[in-house]
Amino acid sequence: MNQRIKIICSCRMGPGTFEAKFVPLCKVDIVEEIIVVRKEKGPDIPKLKYAVLPKICYNPIINFIIASYIVGKLARKYKVNFILAYHYVPHYYIAFIASLLSSKPYILGQTGRDDQLLAKHPIKGMFLRYIIKKAYQLNVPGSESFNFWKSIGIHRVDILHSAIDTDRFLPDNSEKIYDFLYIGRLEKYKGVQYLLQAFSNVVKEYPNATLCIVGYGSYENEIKSLIYELNLSNKVSFCGFQADTYSYYRKSKIFVMTSETEGLPCSLMEAMSCELLCISSLVGNIGDIIKDEITGFIFPSGDILKLQEIMIKSLINYRELTQIRENARILIENEHSYSSAIRVWRNILIHF
Repeated sequence: MNQRIKIICSCRMGPGTFEAKFVPLCKVDIVEEIIVVRKEKGPDIPKLKYAVLPKICYNPIINFIIASYIVGKLARKYKVNFILAYHYVPHYYIAFIASLLSSKPYILGQTGRDDQLLAKHPIKGMFLRYIIKKAYQLNVPGSESFNFWKSIGIHRVDILHSAIDTDRFLPDNSEKIYDFLYIGRLEKYKGVQYLLQAFSNVVKEYPNATLCIVGYGSYENEIKSLIYELNLSNKVSFCGFQADTYSYYRKSKIFVMTSETEGLPCSLMEAMSCELLCISSLVGNIGDIIKDEITGFIFPSGDILKLQEIMIKSLINYRELTQIRENARILIENEHSYSSAIRVWRNILIHF
């Protein structure tokens, strides 16, 4: 096949998530080049280059105007096949305006669930629904999101999310330093406060239990204060942002996610790929990958007593739950690995 695909993208994503989106796409054989328009350069990935926006774009309103113009201009200059956008604010809107300027189609990639919440609103969500209906395709994290968009009349929808490098995120027999691990943003909706409250009860029964928290965000000070209030300072290792998350998976037994809302988080899939025993609140698309007592354990979001019960069960029976951990790895390999994402992307791209 002589077809070669060029793509321009507007997005905002942090380390790890960016690679999870773009490495598989760049590995598709018919992709020739991807131009990512953003405020700073990101990681070096073959076939991908950056168009860095001027510093004035740190102003959100100016960013929307200038970024829309630049994406549209570069789409024409490089004769791209389509515009790609991740995260609805402001990138869905930038893709829409750039498409009008360049006459190029656009594909949208859902990352969280905020766009679903807005789309439900009959008035405020009108423009968002219009933009999504005009898209060539909407890629979503999982079946819950897929069914939602279908239910409101969005027909060109496919399940295609971040992918995990299963050759990098491997099981490891290293000594486990931490019983429990959380990796992710420190925002209120992530529910780390529930994890700490449950863990404080676990420690009452198992005083030697340990927890590691890796991440950063606007709720960081509140989390640190809660650690102190619950007298957990000598039980919780607070490690902040870490570029090398794999080393923490290697040193941990059980991964816990306590979010109030989620798309489908990379950290959970990475933990599953590393064969950690995984516990998660049942929100968003989590049910696609955590099958209760098959690939992990689920609990209702905010149910601290149920979370505490599962954490104790997992801690006591960790060695007997090997099959659950192995099942989790197999699911990620089959459905959320680089190779699976490459197959889905190729099926999309051959139609351009």
